[in-house]
Amino acid sequence: MEGGDQNFSSLHFSTRELAPAKRLPALRELFDRAVRLNIDTDPGRPVEMMMHVAPGLRRATMVSPLTAQVTRPASMLADGEDTVCLMMKTSGHMALAQGRRESVPQVGDGVLLVYRQPVLLQFVDATYLSVRVPFGALAGMADVEASAARLVPRATEALSLLRSYVTNLPDRFAAPQLARLCATHVYDLVALSIGTTKEGREIALRRGVRAARLEAIKASLAQDASLHIDQVAARQCVSPRYIQMLFEEAGTTFSLFVLEQRLAAARHMLTSPRYATWSITEIALEAGFGDISHFNRTFKRRYLKTPTDMRGDGRHDAIPNADLDR
Repeated sequence: MEGGDQNFSSLHFSTRELAPAKRLPALRELFDRAVRLNIDTDPGRPVEMMMHVAPGLRRATMVSPLTAQVTRPASMLADGEDTVCLMMKTSGHMALAQGRRESVPQVGDGVLLVYRQPVLLQFVDATYLSVRVPFGALAGMADVEASAARLVPRATEALSLLRSYVTNLPDRFAAPQLARLCATHVYDLVALSIGTTKEGREIALRRGVRAARLEAIKASLAQDASLHIDQVAARQCVSPRYIQMLFEEAGTTFSLFVLEQRLAAARHMLTSPRYATWSITEIALEAGFGDISHFNRTFKRRYLKTPTDMRGDGRHDAIPNADLDR
């Protein structure tokens, strides 16, 4: 993968539907062509993985447990592949040996694979999430070659932010510019995870960490829009004012974002058969509204319908966007 690659693609690879004799050849072809590693042993069981490619960034998720030995021998380095891959283990056993270092990550830990050096990987019933980026994207921010096979403990803040940020990235981006911006944020978080130079740390903290923190906060609010800003701040170990600044930099406010999430939750409940026996007041309270009159006014302003009308229609059609801040 080259950093300037403008292509977007997604791949769902599975050997489940293949005859047993065809599974290993198909897997070897995939690893040789896309992963740039050799599968030296037969996994035995079917293998399933997801890959997403964007300019300067590849994400992969090993969905099914993998048991295999994977290598990148010295003879393979001639292919010119010059990327680095941070692998975050989600289950099973994984061991990576590169240079003079060998790492055995626990669940949640990360480990760095540098493609310009030979490597030996061993998996036993292992699954993982990985991000792969150009070597040059990190070269000015960290000593990448010296970090080969470096283990990153799961408690590392940058690794936690990276995992959350990557998990919430879309499969495809609306524009190449957005894809490049997101890739840059990933570079910052990978660099911080493995250890940056002083200059690299300042850049990454100002750029990638702030973006990832905002996405983590949004993901938390999407799951529970009733959270107060003080609760979110405590979860993220930051101040409420810092959270407000993140949203202001993104061109909105914490309050408006929360309001949108609560209204969306209420609309979902109003149009879902699951909540057909709930009163509108119960739905409003469940969505995080303490003032029913305020809920009714705001809901109508956002969706151009009253909650009662929305429930009566029972449709999931696209709703016109309206200005909430009036």
